Amino acid sequence: MKLWPLRKKQEIPDKEFVLGKDPKKDLDYLLMQCREQNKTFDEALITKAFNWCYDTHKNKMRYSGQPFYVHPVSVALIVVKEMPLDDISVVCALLHNVVDEGNTYGIKDIQNEFGPTVAEIIEHIIKIKYIEGRQMEHLENYRKLLLALFKDVRIILIKIADRLDNLRSVEYLDEDKQRKMSEETLEIYSAFAHRFGLGSLKWELEDLAFKVLNKEAYEEISNALQLKREDREQFIENFTNPIKHNLSKDVLLKRKNVKFDIIGRPKHIYSIYNKMKKRGVSINELFDLFAIRIILDTDDSSYCFIVYGIISDIFKPVPGTFKDYISNPKQNGYQSLHTAVLDTSGKPVEIQIRTKKMDEIAERGVASHFNYKRDLLPAQSVLDDRNIEEWMGMVRNVFEYAGDETPEELIDSVRKNLFSDEIFVFTPTYEFRKFPKEATPLDFAFAIHSEIGFHCIGAKVNGKVVPLDYKLQSGDVIEILTSKTQKPKKDWLKYVVTQRSKNNIQKYLKDEKKKDEERGLSIWKGIVNRYNIKEDENFIKELLQELKFESMKNFFQSLGTANFDVSVVYEFLADKKINLSLNHINGEELLPDKDTPQMKDSQDSITTKIKNATINVSYAGCCHPLPGDKIVGHIKEGREIIVHQKTCGHVKHLIDSHQTTVFDMDWSNLIHKDFTIKIRIVAEEKPEILNLITSKILSLKNNVNFRGLNVNNIDEGLEGIITANVHSIDDMNTVFDSLRQLTGIKLVERYNE
Repeated sequence: MKLWPLRKKQEIPDKEFVLGKDPKKDLDYLLMQCREQNKTFDEALITKAFNWCYDTHKNKMRYSGQPFYVHPVSVALIVVKEMPLDDISVVCALLHNVVDEGNTYGIKDIQNEFGPTVAEIIEHIIKIKYIEGRQMEHLENYRKLLLALFKDVRIILIKIADRLDNLRSVEYLDEDKQRKMSEETLEIYSAFAHRFGLGSLKWELEDLAFKVLNKEAYEEISNALQLKREDREQFIENFTNPIKHNLSKDVLLKRKNVKFDIIGRPKHIYSIYNKMKKRGVSINELFDLFAIRIILDTDDSSYCFIVYGIISDIFKPVPGTFKDYISNPKQNGYQSLHTAVLDTSGKPVEIQIRTKKMDEIAERGVASHFNYKRDLLPAQSVLDDRNIEEWMGMVRNVFEYAGDETPEELIDSVRKNLFSDEIFVFTPTYEFRKFPKEATPLDFAFAIHSEIGFHCIGAKVNGKVVPLDYKLQSGDVIEILTSKTQKPKKDWLKYVVTQRSKNNIQKYLKDEKKKDEERGLSIWKGIVNRYNIKEDENFIKELLQELKFESMKNFFQSLGTANFDVSVVYEFLADKKINLSLNHINGEELLPDKDTPQMKDSQDSITTKIKNATINVSYAGCCHPLPGDKIVGHIKEGREIIVHQKTCGHVKHLIDSHQTTVFDMDWSNLIHKDFTIKIRIVAEEKPEILNLITSKILSLKNNVNFRGLNVNNIDEGLEGIITANVHSIDDMNTVFDSLRQLTGIKLVERYNE
């Protein structure tokens, strides 16, 4: 329904204008703002969207007492003035509440009148509003919210504008709604505003939300800033005067006619509060309540470094505070030189140096950055830009696979991946890579390829061997060390911060759990068939209760793993009076079925012959006995024999507990196979040592199969636990002798858990 035709251009003074008094003037004002941003904007399209907006909301009021249509118009003005975005975004801002208002217009109507792109964006905004109205402690609701945001970059930006306008009048809502909206803002929307480089909007979002969540602290800081205002302005003038004087007389700046502005701006309130908390001080003890910004009217960034040099001659720089975001821009496009210097009284003052273009990007985000591209509208150039699309893909990856994370853990992933400071590191060929702060070599490995991550055993950082949990630092040169036999472990989830790494590790562990379940099921079927067990409901219930499993699925998963003691199953079966005597099959030895997957490592249940009897044997995982070791056997009622080294620390306990079932054994009665050993080494901390160790073991082809190496830093250097498969104690001694020949090896010994 068209309320007003296209109107001639009318200039309306910006500062005097208030929305909601006259809808015709509101439309004129909106069109004027659109015209200022883009002289070729589609006036007819935006006029039609305004008419739909007004027609839908004309009889509705906001809690503040304003006409409701003022809200979508305000959102549209944020989109066009403070971001700025394209015509489609302005239209979507005007229409984002239209479908909520009953039967006037639906998604199909919007698609018919404004096209499929507008309809799709509006549909996702509606979904987001629905999800926001539900309880956010449910992980799936967070996933749906975040994934819906990332269908189109404009959805995020419109939602940021929508949230900002709602917060500007949040005091009219009830307290519960105020808190919920404010918490959500700090958890999600301010993070996205930061990542898109919308500095001014981010600060306002945070301050408005903080005012709701901690009004007392907000007012304390706000009042203190007002009281300090005159002192602050005087200090800024005194501090900047010598800078202005020296920049004005610099020969090079004068010759190139490089003009400059110097601005002293106070930090925003939420930022000040966080500094007070972090340092444990009051506002009166904070010196850096403001920053000096020097903006150069040039596109040549080299002048920023010239200005930095001039300032360093005037004031003493604070060591460790120089940050070059010009050569290494942040992922949201932010560029600037940062430093801190000491004033004449010894107080630190933060200084930022940037070009006019850089300042525009810092304040208005990625849209402003791409606005500098010739002949492209800001938002359209964002949509077409490969870097933005790659970043959107990375963000989607954060939420696509939530694994078993709680909502709190997912929010933590949002903050670490989207809201954290970045570090800048290099490959050995000096390719540049960015990571969140606190990233580790594992994060670096998974960023290269999932297979590199799966097989990572450590890294060389600046030529020095480091463990998997080492925290990378900006400027590090990283070389990943791998082993074909290395596999991901659950503990790795504690070492990584990027969601890509977590996703890969969680998927691998999930797949392994599935394989364990299949292996355990196969083993259980073998036991059931071998002893003719009747699996009725009571039997299953007693089995789960006795062995303390919630379900047969959990039981199969444990039965199929390397650390499960099969003897407890046979104990249960013996208690149930199931005949576990040795199934005589024409006096032949009972071997594992060829089609049955065998259990891993020390828990391989194998069938062997002991004095003409067939019985199940397991080799203890605590001491990893080898042919050549003196061994004892431990047998329980279930006739499962567990073989230990005679010197194993567990044997005394076994003898004390089961004296009649511990006995000397002879290897001649046992079937031989590959046996797992663990070897502890201590070595000098040398860059090449891990490669030397793995290469040496891999060269021992006969009867030695290298499976993995875990490394930690200790006072003596590096400590490594090597896992390998061998046939006998002689093979193990061969490994020992080979390792002891290596330069830098201090200790080689057998490792028992």
